[in-house]
Parts: sequence; C-alpha cells; structure tokens
Amino acid sequence: MEQINKPEKTNGGIGSIVSDTAALLYKHPILLAALLCIMSMTVSTGGPSLVNSLVCGVFIILLGTGAAAYSAGLYEGGEKLRRVIAIASAGVMAAGIFIYGSFLKGSYSVVIMNGGLAVCVGAFFYLLACKKLSTRNVILLLFAAGFIMRLSYIVAMSTGQVQHDVYSPGAGAGHAGYIEYLYNNGHLPDFDVRTIDQFYHPPLHHIICAVWMRLQTLMGVEYLSAYENIQILTLFYSCLCLILAYKIFRRAGLSGAALITATTVISFCPTFYFLSGSINNDILSITFMLGAILNTLYWYKSRSMGRMICIALCIGLGMMTKLSVWMVAPAVALVFIFVFFTDIKNWLKNLVQYSVFIIICAPIGLFWSVRNFLRWGVPFTYVQRLSERSAQYIGDIPLLTRLFDLSPYQFADVAPQFTMYKNGYDEFNPLVGFFKTSAFDEGICARRYSQLPGFSHILFFSVVILGLASFVGMIIMLIKKNSKMDGLTKAFFASLYFVIFTMYYYFCLDFPHVCTMNVRYGVPLIVIGALSLGWLIGELFKSKRRAARIGGGILCGVIGIYFMGGYMVYNLCINAQLRF
Repeated sequence: MEQINKPEKTNGGIGSIVSDTAALLYKHPILLAALLCIMSMTVSTGGPSLVNSLVCGVFIILLGTGAAAYSAGLYEGGEKLRRVIAIASAGVMAAGIFIYGSFLKGSYSVVIMNGGLAVCVGAFFYLLACKKLSTRNVILLLFAAGFIMRLSYIVAMSTGQVQHDVYSPGAGAGHAGYIEYLYNNGHLPDFDVRTIDQFYHPPLHHIICAVWMRLQTLMGVEYLSAYENIQILTLFYSCLCLILAYKIFRRAGLSGAALITATTVISFCPTFYFLSGSINNDILSITFMLGAILNTLYWYKSRSMGRMICIALCIGLGMMTKLSVWMVAPAVALVFIFVFFTDIKNWLKNLVQYSVFIIICAPIGLFWSVRNFLRWGVPFTYVQRLSERSAQYIGDIPLLTRLFDLSPYQFADVAPQFTMYKNGYDEFNPLVGFFKTSAFDEGICARRYSQLPGFSHILFFSVVILGLASFVGMIIMLIKKNSKMDGLTKAFFASLYFVIFTMYYYFCLDFPHVCTMNVRYGVPLIVIGALSLGWLIGELFKSKRRAARIGGGILCGVIGIYFMGGYMVYNLCINAQLRF
C-alpha cells in the first residue's frame, strides 16, 4: 500500500481518461475541492424541491459512474468485467434513488450521505478485489467520503441552525450583521467595534463572505440564497483542512497504515462536519493555522523564500481572520531560532528571510488591532465578555472541581450540558467539554441526542479512547528515536500542542461560561492528535511483538467504531432535522 505517488497503469479509453484526470486532481486537491464545492451549490441552495431532488439524483449517478469508470480504468482485464461494474453501479444508484423517493420523501441530504458513501465502499471493495488498493487510492476514497459527510451536513443544516454568535440576517449584530454591514456599506466599521456584538473580530472572513454574496446577487441569485451559500465557503475551508492535515501527516513522515488511519480520523471527525456549516470565522482561522504549520515544515527542509512568504501570509491573514491564530507563532519562532543558530554560515540569508516574514506578517496581522486602538482605544487583546448574570456563568464553581472532577454523572448524558436547555447542570470541566463538543458541538445534534442514546455513547467514548491513545502516542513519539522525524520537528509539534492546549484552558478559566469550553477553540489539537495516533498505530504494526500488532488492530477497530458512531448520529440527526 505504498504506491502513493505512482500512477497506475491503464488500458486507454474512457477508463484511462478518468484515471488520468483523477491522477491530475490528486496532484491538485485544492482545485478539486473548489470545483466540488462550486458544484455543490446546485444542491445546497434553497429547500427540498423537485428540481433540487433531480439534481441530487444526477449528481449521485455521475459520482457512481465516475467511480466505476475510474476503477475499470485501473483494471487490466477484459471488457466483460467493465460492463458488469457499470451495470452494478447503475443498479446501486437506481436502488438509492428508489429508496430516496419511496421512504425519505425529500431528505436529499441523507441521499448524498448514504448514496455517496455506498459508492465509496463499492469502489473500495472493487479495488481490493482487483488488487489495486494502493495508499493513494485509499486516501482518495477518504477524501471523497469526508467531502460527502461535510456536504450532506450543510445541505441539511441551514445558516440559521447550529451556529455560534451568528444571529440572523437583519438582526444588525453577530457575524451575520457584520457580513451584512460590509455587504451594504462596502467599508470597515467606522465606529467603536465594541458597541455591536461580534464586530470586534478582524474582518477578513466577513469581507470574503460579503464579496461572495455580492458576486452571487450580481448574477441574479436572491439575497437570502446568497447568504445561505456562505456555507459553500465554509465547506471549502473544511475540505482544505482535510487536505492540509493529510499533507502535514506526510511531511511528518507518516506512510502506509499510519497515514491512512490519521487521515481517516480527520475525514470523519464530527468537528469538521459542523464547522463546514458554521458561517462564523472559526473554520477559516483554523485553515490558516494548519497552512502555517504545513509551510513551516516545508520551509524547514527547503529554506526557500517562497515558503517563508507562505508562512507570513498564513499567520498574517489568519490574524486578520481571528487573533487566536497567533498561537502557532511560538512554535514557528522556535524553528526559526533553531535554524538561525545551527546554520550560522547562512546567517545573512536567514536574516533576510526573517525580515521579509516580519514585513509581510506584522502589518497584516496587527492592522485591525492597531486601527481600533488608535481610533477608539480598543485594547489589543480585547475579547467580548458575557455577563456574570448569564445563565451560562460557572465562575462560582471551585477551580479544583472544574479541573479534576470527573464524576460518573457527567457521562450519563454525553451531550454538552446547559441548564438553559433544561439539562440538570451546566458543563464545567474543560476536558470533558472539549470531548463532548468535538463529537456533538452545542447544537441540534446535541439537543436531539436523546433520540439515539446508544449511538451517541458509542461516538463519544470512541472519541475519548482515541483522544487518550493519541496523547500516549504523542508522548512516545516525542521520546522514541525516529528516523523520519528529527528532534526539532518533534519540538515543533510539542510546542504547538502545549501552547494551544494551555491557551484553551486559560480561556476556559478566564471566561468562565459553558460556551467557552468548545472544541472550536482548540481544533489544531485534533490534527496533532491524529498525527500521534497514526504514528502510534504504524509503530504497533511494525513491531515484531504479537501483542503490539493486536493493539494496533484494536485501535483501528476503535477508529471504525468512531466512524460508524458518527455516521449513525449525524445520519439520524440530519434525517430528524428534515422531518421536524
């Protein structure tokens, strides 16, 4: 399973064309993600309708046909088998559409999820039977499945559901009001940004959203539909996170089973499902953080000016999206300092590159804070606070209780707890809150969780097991000698983890409200955890000890359970959302 960059042989014809196209898109996955997201507008705009239902059916049929043709192009046998595959694929698609029309009655997001995943599974087993199941093809299938899960989520969940601090069009506040202000006025806020909820955030994400809406309305798209299609942007960012995470794993030395398992965790991570539909600035800021991490790893090997500029842009533009992107800077600085003193003969070249970094990054990243400080005296580190009279306030709970209380009652109901949602208590432990929100966020899936308690528990506890295993894997990875990851790379990841984890806890304690204990404030920890978990599984499988290989198999089984639990929870919740 190591043929990750080696193109497979084909026999010409349609199969060869599709295979060559797939190979090209594999080399440019960001372009592929952009194309798929644009295509998705045909099924994401507006409510269930006959037209959109037909488009959905055609979309799935094309997807299935393409997968079959690609698989056929990899097969070096005769035409008979190709015809069998084509007929079987068409039959599966026809059956899926029949089920859609007969039973789901308009739940085309469920069709996208189930039909799309069925195609992926079918392609997997076909490639397995043909002995063409390379690492490259498995990764492609994981990308496809991850995209399908994200798309089905945004089709079901509108911009008025499962959001954070967004509000609604016309409200004049929140992220929705911020985007509308830029759309209507065409300039940055000309008043103290502290006076309107959420306007204190840096404006890059909101500017992009406003421009995206303007482009659509100029082409005749209705205003509310254009607003709804902001989710196309966040879907694209979430797909970019998957691609960037995969590239980080490869750059860190993962391959084979280690690479596949790490990518699987991110492909099927529920956090990236609901961030696909959340139109605030979280997912774009996370994308820039991962971009900075990846380009730092590239620069460490190449020392090129191009990569240095990419790092500067990722951190600078990231801070123009959300100031918390600064958290990657200490780890990046660690790499810069190490390289400077260990490559002293090239001190002038390195100094020039560091100067270029500062010249690009500092003005972009600090522009918003400096502007607001000079014009209205807004502190550089200003963050809007909730009142102590808020129903979410938990500042009266003792510190030791918040940090160390893991009483069993907290796990009887694995959805995040809010007394304002008529739960028995308010969530208070940051670690428990992190795990719960990584599986369910705070929205409709969490509140409707009681309809499917078995699957929710399966998802939650598999998340906990994988999280603990990834932490153990990280400790071992940092200690054990590794030919593919030198000491600086280990220190880089350890520094990232330490800073982000520490700041997550600091934020939870400094802003003692239930909503601050959300995974969206520490998403890069999931990527680092997936890297550590993949590395651990790879090491276990390489071991000559039978017990170690069994342990690796058990962890892979837990990943399978994690996927199935998430699939069932989000499938059923999406179906419930469309029915009620």
